[in-house]
Amino acid sequence: MWFILQMLQFQITFSLETIIEISENAKFWSDVQLSSPNNTYLLNIANKANFPYYAINVELHKQDDTFSLHYGIGKPPKFSLSLSEISEVQGFDIYGYLENRFTHFILLSSEDFQSRQVYISTSSEWTQNYNISVTATNNKLCPNNCNNQGSCQDGKCLCNKYYIGNDCHQKAIYIQQNKEIILSLENTVKYAYVDLEESENESMSLIVKTNSSEGVDLYIMKTRVLYIPALEDLNRKYYDLLVEGNEITSSSPIEFELKDRNDNSTLIQSRIRFIFKQKSLVEQDVHISMDLINQNTQNTISTTTVIIIVASIAGIIMILSILFAIGKYFRNKKIKEAISALAMVRQMQHEKKYIAKSFDDEILQQLPQIESDQIKNTDICPICLDLYTSKPDLRSTKCKHLFHKECLLAWIYINKNCPTCRADLKIHMNLQRNQQQQ
Repeated sequence: MWFILQMLQFQITFSLETIIEISENAKFWSDVQLSSPNNTYLLNIANKANFPYYAINVELHKQDDTFSLHYGIGKPPKFSLSLSEISEVQGFDIYGYLENRFTHFILLSSEDFQSRQVYISTSSEWTQNYNISVTATNNKLCPNNCNNQGSCQDGKCLCNKYYIGNDCHQKAIYIQQNKEIILSLENTVKYAYVDLEESENESMSLIVKTNSSEGVDLYIMKTRVLYIPALEDLNRKYYDLLVEGNEITSSSPIEFELKDRNDNSTLIQSRIRFIFKQKSLVEQDVHISMDLINQNTQNTISTTTVIIIVASIAGIIMILSILFAIGKYFRNKKIKEAISALAMVRQMQHEKKYIAKSFDDEILQQLPQIESDQIKNTDICPICLDLYTSKPDLRSTKCKHLFHKECLLAWIYINKNCPTCRADLKIHMNLQRNQQQQ
């Protein structure tokens, strides 16, 4: 009895399912539902059919914000929409549902279900007619063939310029570097985006202003699912997962650094998407500008700065070295001159060619005597380079420099300038007596 009941239950269940036959020769299946939209399909794949991917497409006859497309592996799917992370939803066409699309799409991989049965289900709160098709393929197909506004790569649409969305259906404003954009909302919603791939190794600063005192809403999308502000009841439930909201007014512009906020499913292109919506019926303007700061340029500038600093330090060291060498040269030259003068003085003293003592007295009267107790024991005479204390009779010039008496007398007869500072000693002698002596 139990077996018969099970068979009846199986037949009833089976009778409610539409079989999708996929074979080696018939790899495409389609059907038109003209009754209830709540249907379950069983994907039946022939043993000889060996296709890696199966694309399920549904086209609604009218827009329905309650319609959803699901699949289940080994058992019919449950119609639960408790989404924790939108980017990780499995078994559900999240784009078609949350964007209230006429078209719904799911791409299945044979590796996911292998020999297990695959159930495909549609669900709606309203009576809805639709076309459904299943295509077995060797390549990963993209939804709606990317609406001919992009290229399909690895099952994802790489949208052309000015288009966004999982199937490139939504037109959007392209925000360029260093070019201000003015959007006139006119009681409409405008989409815009920044392409990170064109700004590699750069940080971006976005500035948004408006002339609206009532305010304009700016939404930054967190995933590739397009947030549609008109569908408040549907989108509000998943608002925190879909977008990050900001308000802009004429007195409160917004400036922030852009980062890649796209979900992990966006591997083939990296775009940050925005939505602008005005709050009043009066036409509003939104001014958008973006500055890009190239990190490589910053590093280059830093490197150049370091090079300039190092070169400047090296230049200063080189200049100081040259000045030191010049100073050392003149100091050595001065020492050599002093040594030469000393040698000459000593030679004159040795040969008894210096002036008679009467002339010495006349000169010494003009040179005050300094007591030896007024000097340090370590001080030396600049002419003979000997200690002052070695000869106690010391004389001072009018320029206040100190010398041994004998050294200074010998010096004066060959040079009338101070040996230390080269100042004129202003020594006056009786030239007539000097000539007689000679």
